[in-house]
Amino acid sequence: MSDAPEGWTFTDSGSMAWQVVGEGVAMKALGAADGRMIATFQFQPGYVGGAHQHGEPEFSYILEGSLISQGVLMTAGHAYAAQSGTAHDDFRTETGCTLVSVFAVPG
Repeated sequence: MSDAPEGWTFTDSGSMAWQVVGEGVAMKALGAADGRMIATFQFQPGYVGGAHQHGEPEFSYILEGSLISQGVLMTAGHAYAAQSGTAHDDFRTETGCTLVSVFAVPG
């Protein structure tokens, strides 16, 4: 948005196209500031994420569908916060899931 004050980013996710970022997963990058970003992710039914370590905190909120993360079944309205240094080795959806997440800008 060209008339946004300096240091601010405003987006309308409804006018953005999904960007495929891997098999069974698409993303809308909504904004970034100070090394963190906010994005919406759409995971297709049957998606299984790869194990990884969190070098920075990660926060996610389920908008639609269901997700199993670290053995916990989550549905719309549920959220998780993962501290730096934690292992994320169980992330999957049988039904499909849309969530919003805040995490370190990949680099």
